[in-house]
Amino acid sequence: MKYLLVLLTSSLSVTKVTLQGRLAKRMHSVADGAFFNALIFLVAALLFSPSLLAASKLTWTYAAIYAVCNVVFQTVYAGALSRGNVSLAVMFANFGMLVPTAVSFAVWGDNPSLLRIIGIALIMVAFIFTLKQGGEHKKGYFPLVIVAMLANGCGLTIQKIYATHSGEPSLLSFVAASYMLSAILSASVCFVLSKTSASRVDWRLGSRQILCCVGAGAALALFLGVNMYAGKVVDGSFHYPTHSLCTMLLAILSSIVIFREKISVRQGIACGIGVTAILLMNF
Repeated sequence: MKYLLVLLTSSLSVTKVTLQGRLAKRMHSVADGAFFNALIFLVAALLFSPSLLAASKLTWTYAAIYAVCNVVFQTVYAGALSRGNVSLAVMFANFGMLVPTAVSFAVWGDNPSLLRIIGIALIMVAFIFTLKQGGEHKKGYFPLVIVAMLANGCGLTIQKIYATHSGEPSLLSFVAASYMLSAILSASVCFVLSKTSASRVDWRLGSRQILCCVGAGAALALFLGVNMYAGKVVDGSFHYPTHSLCTMLLAILSSIVIFREKISVRQGIACGIGVTAILLMNF
C-alpha cells in the first residue's frame, strides 16, 4: 500500500512538472511564473471547491500557513532558477523532504532502523549524482535555494500536521482552501512584480497554455490530496524521502521514454543508488 501511494504521488508530481515545463517558453521572469502559478492554483482549488463548504476556521488557518509556505517556495525557487545552476536548485528543493523527515523522528516518534537511515543517506547521494555542471551563480543564489528548501519542507510538515493531528475530517477542504489562498497570494506577487520594469507579464493565453494550466492544476490538486492521505497512514521517515527519490527516477524515465533522451553515466549511477535505497527503506 505504501509503495502504491508513493508511486501515485510521484507520478502526479512528474505530470505536474512536465506540464509546467511546457509553459516555460512563456516564463521570461519571476512575474510570469507567478502568473501561471496563480492560474494553476486556481484550477486546483476549483477542482475540489465544493469541499470549501466543509472548511472550518481551523482548516482555513492551516491552509493560510501552507499557502504562505507554498507561494514563498514557488517565488523564491523561480528566483533561484534564474540566478544559477538549475540542477543544484532542484536538488536543494528536494532536500526539503528532510524537514518533515526530521520532524517525524523528533515529534511523531518514528523509530527507523539503521538500514532506513542508510537508505535516506543514499537518497541524498543519488540526488548529488544528478547534478550537472553549471555556470557562475549570481549574488543571492544560495540564500534563495536555502529558503526554497526550508519553505518546501515547512509546507510538507504543515500538510502532515493537518492530516494527522488537526482532528478535521476532510482533507479535500484543506486542499481547496490552501490552493484558493495560494492563487490569491500568487496573483498578488504577480501584480507587484509586474509593476517593475524588468518583470512585465505577457497576459495573453493560447489554447496550449490553458490546457497545460488545467492539467497541471488537476495533477496538483490530486497530488496534495493523496500526499496528505499518505502522510496520515505512512511513516514520514519512509514516505517523504521515498517520494522525492521516486519522483526523480520517474523524471529520468520519462525523459528517456517520452523525450528520447539518452541516460548519462551519472544518471545511471543515481538510478542504481536510488534502487538500492528503496530496498533499504523497506526495513
